[in-house]
Amino acid sequence: MTLVRIPGTMNFLATQRFYPGFNSARCRIVKETFNGNGWDQSIVGDFPYVHRFDIIPHENGLWFVGCSIANSKKNTDDWTDPGKVLVGNYNDNKERVEGLHALDDTRLTKNHGYKNMGDYSLITSADGIYRLDYPTTSDDWKLTKLSNKETSDIAAADINNDGKAEYLAIEGFHGSYIRIYNDQFKTLYYSEPKTPFGHAIWGGNIGKNQYFVFGFRQGAQNLELIGSKDGDITTQIIDKQVGPSNATIFSKDNKLYLLSANRESNEVAIYHITDF
Repeated sequence: MTLVRIPGTMNFLATQRFYPGFNSARCRIVKETFNGNGWDQSIVGDFPYVHRFDIIPHENGLWFVGCSIANSKKNTDDWTDPGKVLVGNYNDNKERVEGLHALDDTRLTKNHGYKNMGDYSLITSADGIYRLDYPTTSDDWKLTKLSNKETSDIAAADINNDGKAEYLAIEGFHGSYIRIYNDQFKTLYYSEPKTPFGHAIWGGNIGKNQYFVFGFRQGAQNLELIGSKDGDITTQIIDKQVGPSNATIFSKDNKLYLLSANRESNEVAIYHITDF
């Protein structure tokens, strides 16, 4: 479900055994080490129900953040035991997380989305959107609530070129709407008409400007580009009836491409981006 590269190396950490569904008590994190020809795997540890995780470089090493979608489940649809935000220090030499503990002041139902913002992280859940500040010499880890709207996933981009990030959020758990916030989490845009299962979400530079890329896995199943012109939110259909699950932008040989895992049409699609 999550793959994170270890800074300065080709090696990475990844979740295993997250399925079936969200009933993932056997989930664990493994390290994959490149040996020159293939990959050697080692087990970092068991992390039940961890849906997203991250390792964050700082001057003394690597912090670990893990977000569990639940703490325990009787079945796939049981959400009565909310998830936790787990933090600690990742020791790459020992290949384990040290000092692992939960932030006890907040339990998050359907703790699903995560976005590393550089100086802090955003975490989303049925309880809303939270900002996670990293520890300093004077302060410990801190969670601050930014919005009380149920949110599945979130992306950031400065689509109106005002020097401040806007945030694209999937509203509801794999929800039917998207909402765009300004940097103060005031609503700029709320989507209509309703279409189910928002999933693919990305934000960042395409050419000289920043945009969001978004797609629903059900209903219209469109892959869309979201930007801003003269202060208004604009949308442009990239492809129809493809049902994307994930999308990202990459460059090669001075050319831009959009890579989309179009799950519902059983394809991995590469779109050549021009005129940006």
